[in-house]
Amino acid sequence: MDIKAEKILLKYKNKKAAVFIDDANMFHAQREIGWFVDWKKFKYFLENNFKVKFIRYYRGIYPKGEKIDKKVKEKHENYAKILTRLGFDVVQRALKKIYLDKEKKKFIYKCDFDAEIGYDIALNLEGIDLVILVSGDSDFTCFSDKLLKQKKNFLIMCFEYKAPWEFRRIHHIFLEDIKESIIFQKKTRP
Repeated sequence: MDIKAEKILLKYKNKKAAVFIDDANMFHAQREIGWFVDWKKFKYFLENNFKVKFIRYYRGIYPKGEKIDKKVKEKHENYAKILTRLGFDVVQRALKKIYLDKEKKKFIYKCDFDAEIGYDIALNLEGIDLVILVSGDSDFTCFSDKLLKQKKNFLIMCFEYKAPWEFRRIHHIFLEDIKESIIFQKKTRP
């Protein structure tokens, strides 16, 4: 583990923490770097370092009536069930189609939870010492100063690969620095 990450963990050891995870941001970064976070291990990591009050996981889901491959849909639905069984508070909203051409043939799905995450952070400050945001979105840097004024601590956890320069100026832990504790390992059958 990185020495800087160890110092931050020691500073916040046993602080009462609320965790907010931005799935869309994390999903794309994981695909690009080629390894995935094991959310069970990640929760264990958090609970060994902080007094975690809750972990809220924000994710987009396919809109009702959308023609999606049955296996893809099942995998997507099972993912939410697994997170819920692990004790995550899963917040879901339908993905939006963003068309890339005038004929509306090419599109991407998008789901933006920034406002909702920000609102939830503001509503859940009572009884916590530390807000942990798992996202690579620089829009959230505004919380650092606002939380400090309220005598709350703010920690960003994200991939260094996608980290905006603003994150380097506030307390952060890059997931690459704790990779060995949180990496998803595919199980192989003998």
